[in-house]
Amino acid sequence: MTNRAIPAPYSFLTNGGEMGKLIQSIDWTTTPLGSPGQWSQSLKTTLSSLLPSQFPTILFWGQQFIQLYNDAALTNLALSDKHPMALAQPAADTWRELWPRVASMFHRALAGTPVHGDNQLIPVFRNQQWVDAYWTYSYSPIRDESGDVGGVMLTFTETTESVRMLRKLKEQEEQLRFAIDAAELGTWDLDPIANRLTGNARLKTWLGLPRDADIPLPTALSAIADTDRQRVSERIWQALNPATGGQYNIVYAIVNPVTQERRIVRARGQAHFWDDGVAYRFNGTLQDITAEVTTQQKLEKLNEDLLDQIRRFTFVTDFMPQMVWSALPDGRHDFFNQRWYDFTGLTPASSLNDGWIRPLHPDDLQRTEKRWTYSLQTGEPYEIEYRMKRHDGQYRWLLARALPLRDEANDMSIIRWFGTCTDIHDQKTLSTSLEQQVEERTSALKLANFDLQRSNENLERFAYVASHDLQEPLRKIQSFGDMLKGTYGDQLGDGLLYLERMQGAAGRMSVLIKDLLTFSRIRTQRDTFRTVPLQRVVQDVQSDLELAIQESAATLDVGPLPSVLGDEAQLDQLFMNLISNAIKFHQDNVPPRITIRSERVPASTLPKSVKPTQPARYYQRLTISDNGIGFDEKYADRIFQVFQRLHGRSQYGGTGIGLAIVQKVVENHGGAITVTSQPNQGTTFTIYLPG
Repeated sequence: MTNRAIPAPYSFLTNGGEMGKLIQSIDWTTTPLGSPGQWSQSLKTTLSSLLPSQFPTILFWGQQFIQLYNDAALTNLALSDKHPMALAQPAADTWRELWPRVASMFHRALAGTPVHGDNQLIPVFRNQQWVDAYWTYSYSPIRDESGDVGGVMLTFTETTESVRMLRKLKEQEEQLRFAIDAAELGTWDLDPIANRLTGNARLKTWLGLPRDADIPLPTALSAIADTDRQRVSERIWQALNPATGGQYNIVYAIVNPVTQERRIVRARGQAHFWDDGVAYRFNGTLQDITAEVTTQQKLEKLNEDLLDQIRRFTFVTDFMPQMVWSALPDGRHDFFNQRWYDFTGLTPASSLNDGWIRPLHPDDLQRTEKRWTYSLQTGEPYEIEYRMKRHDGQYRWLLARALPLRDEANDMSIIRWFGTCTDIHDQKTLSTSLEQQVEERTSALKLANFDLQRSNENLERFAYVASHDLQEPLRKIQSFGDMLKGTYGDQLGDGLLYLERMQGAAGRMSVLIKDLLTFSRIRTQRDTFRTVPLQRVVQDVQSDLELAIQESAATLDVGPLPSVLGDEAQLDQLFMNLISNAIKFHQDNVPPRITIRSERVPASTLPKSVKPTQPARYYQRLTISDNGIGFDEKYADRIFQVFQRLHGRSQYGGTGIGLAIVQKVVENHGGAITVTSQPNQGTTFTIYLPG
């Protein structure tokens, strides 16, 4: 086949695009079809319709299936690799590698039977390799003037991506179904328009219904415990209000009407709305948390008892002249009294676990560790004299003693060690008699016990005053102010302004007292840390700040966050203060945008100015950035001080304690915090926590 110029175009190729021009340029006299001027009218008519079509189409004419195709067919990679050689050639030659698979379809169509396939696997040769591809195709017989089948028209579309997406969707659905079954969740789906409720088999079982039964909406509502029904109903209506965003999250009890089994469940769901605000779907899950709630209640009771015992124990030991400590059976220290911190100058974070060995004199370190290991292995009482560095740099002799506390109810195994460190430096250097030492220590102990009792009473009175007596006058000021305003407000004139300022001052004093109590508790918090997932902490804070976020149109971009060893309540306060500050100090007419990211970094990469309170090989670096009003960085150290404010109270509320709480939480967790900012350019807090 050779190309030659055709002086006059054929009319049936006029709108044939690039392929129409190419067909005109070919010498067809060497092909079984002959010159285009001699082609049958049926071939011309079919070709004139095929060429302008935007749908990929190939026409195979005659017994040898001579190929003609349109521009749209060239967009398919399987054909573009064979173009233009495929034009005017027999299909069996062009598609030699596929012919054994597709020949039967051609012959069936040539015999007059259309052939259709959806999403069929037909491999193709692309980019110098065979790849699996899926196709939807149709082989249609084309009849000539005599009524016989003169050719076959193939229309096709590659559906490889659609097939892959369908498979992926099916896999995701199966994974979701597996996850729901594995999590033992009940699922529900409510049509609010038709009031039709459906659910999975587990939900039906909880409601006392057969697995194949429908779920009448009244039956589902009546299964809710009487004490919770009204609250659940109100929460559902809130979720169906588009203004709330359609989110649904509530805990309540359900009672199986058949077995009377009571379950505590957590319901989570989402309402979906049309553009006009009408809810068309409301679906979600039910999780049986009965065991968790029961366990939590028991743990809370045990925690209350334990915390009370710890408080009493701490009060007693903090007023003893000796350093008091306790350790777990494996030797990790988990408690020191205030005397220890006063003597060593260390922080709780740097003292716990094995941090107590840091102040030891280098010459006594190996001997002390060996004696402590021996007592841990044998259970024998621990007693040793060693030198320890005091906060002023002076080494002093101490007498350390410890006894194991055993589980007498079971196997007499050691459950904890309790010990003391007594400063014997003066006695050791002056060689005073043992009797005098015992007498002095006994007298000091009696005095300490007396002081402890008196201080304990003072502390109890202070706690009562802080939580009750200081708040009560403020509440009365505000209440009587409301009464004066309501009764004599129209008679006070300018006095009304003074009354309102008085109430405002009382309100700020109330908040200040609460913040001071929070700050003082954080400073003395020494609970045993546990693994805390920061992702959950931030989610809880977002939930608590939901109203402020909605009112300010704030957006939070929270990346994956790690779990750290710490106190969840303190970490909650940390993120609460930082996120609420980012919302509060936003620029006028600019919605707050808050970004939270984390990265694990080696200690060697920390800036020299960053001094964590607890050494570690790696740290979790958390950054909390906003687009708010910012501030001049010369005030960077000042903002972490108690009662320090960079803006007037009339502009922004608060007591100036929030960031002091943040810094104290970070230090309690062995970390460090820095801040960078520019006026009207936002602020970034960077936190380093061991991990």
